[in-house]
Amino acid sequence: MLFYVSWKARAGQGPAEAEAAWAAFARWKAPAGMEFKGFYARADGGGFCLCETNSAEVVFEATAPWAGVYLDYDIVPIVEIEKAAELVNKAIAFRKG
Repeated sequence: MLFYVSWKARAGQGPAEAEAAWAAFARWKAPAGMEFKGFYARADGGGFCLCETNSAEVVFEATAPWAGVYLDYDIVPIVEIEKAAELVNKAIAFRKG
């Protein structure tokens, strides 16, 4: 399953918290079972990644070092557009009876 994971620094943080978060990131390794498709920093200080895993627990493990301490996350399961179009067309057919 693909996930879009975005993050922003928690409100009220200063340079010390940012430095601590980056230091933790330098030591971090992706958990087993997670493949990163892309990892990006945003110019406004946030970031996002596209990753693939079959386990919600793996996503939790990957984000736990920063969640609730340094970063606020949005984690959204996603599907490729071709599959989304197929599913939307199936839903339309269902609604039409």
